[in-house]
Amino acid sequence: MTNKKKMNSSLQSLIVLLSICLVVAVLLAAINLLTAPKIEAANQAAEKEALRSVLDTATEFEKIEGDCPETVTAFYRDLGGSGYVAILAAKGYDSANPMKIAVGFDADGKILAVKVISASGETSGIGTKVTGEDFLAQFIGQDESLDGVDTISGATISSSAFREAVRDASAVVAKEVAS
Repeated sequence: MTNKKKMNSSLQSLIVLLSICLVVAVLLAAINLLTAPKIEAANQAAEKEALRSVLDTATEFEKIEGDCPETVTAFYRDLGGSGYVAILAAKGYDSANPMKIAVGFDADGKILAVKVISASGETSGIGTKVTGEDFLAQFIGQDESLDGVDTISGATISSSAFREAVRDASAVVAKEVAS
């Protein structure tokens, strides 16, 4: 084969490969356009359900914008005055996949309920102990001091990150209550 034929063959292969890549990219973009609204709606429904699960006396939630720590990804006030809800992202064992937590507070800033929405980045059987009722029950009735809330032996990274995120949310609520 001559050099010219080799060059044409290589060019044809390159054009075919680029064409395949272009078709795949267009298909992926189309699929994303079709599924993105459905995924966003499902995420919003899950967050609304999480809000209700930790503050079931709420009538309607209003999102409060403001200066929050990185761990507090969303902060809501019940328009009926029953309390607040914070959605948290706690970077535990797998900091690239943080735990997602909902915490409900009464109007005075005391913790009413804590729900783990997701802890898929935590080590199964160890870090996932933060989802256990014994650990979560420690937070009920606490204020921002979190006196008496212990970490879990063997799951110190996960439980410490969890506790610090709840402490951050409690500080945000205390500031809101004081204003």
